[in-house]
Amino acid sequence: MSIDKLKKGNVKFTKTFVENKQLYLDLVENGQHPKVMWVGCSDSRVVPEFIVNANAGDLFVIRNIANIIPPFDAHDSNSSSVLEYAVEHLHVEHIVICGHTGCGGINAMLKGIPQDSVINDWMQHAGKAKENAEKQCCGDLEINTIKANVLLQADHLLSFGYVKKRVKENRLKIHKWLYEMSNGSILFFNETDEKWRAL
Repeated sequence: MSIDKLKKGNVKFTKTFVENKQLYLDLVENGQHPKVMWVGCSDSRVVPEFIVNANAGDLFVIRNIANIIPPFDAHDSNSSSVLEYAVEHLHVEHIVICGHTGCGGINAMLKGIPQDSVINDWMQHAGKAKENAEKQCCGDLEINTIKANVLLQADHLLSFGYVKKRVKENRLKIHKWLYEMSNGSILFFNETDEKWRAL
């Protein structure tokens, strides 16, 4: 997509803006009150609002390589500040960690990333997912690692005291999802039987 196309896109958006003016004005005048924080991948093919048909104001989103939330002791101020704002100030009731098939970050980690790459530093926060996937007796290593990474990032969320406290008090629920790029569907991790099932 060219910059010219982006400019034309904004002109088109301003026309649809008028059609949805009340929604946008409410968000301006009353602020945002999303109930869901979405932790997703930066992959340009996986747009959260598109795949769940969400409106402006519905999702509080953080996207990065391989949908990662570094643990509390990693002291990553970017992701930690987004998480803190979502939970402590916006009082979201749900956090969705959504991985996706064909994840470039996971694939790069499996193939090997140069040690001097900042991407390698970032993917260290998913390293345990690779280890966990390699222990599985069956299935494809790539998809198993993508799934294991979603579960790992959920564990990372619980390393933050304020998240763990709200989960324990049933004021916050963590959802583990996997988006299938080939057909647009989503699988979720069922805590009861520990299996991935269709939404």
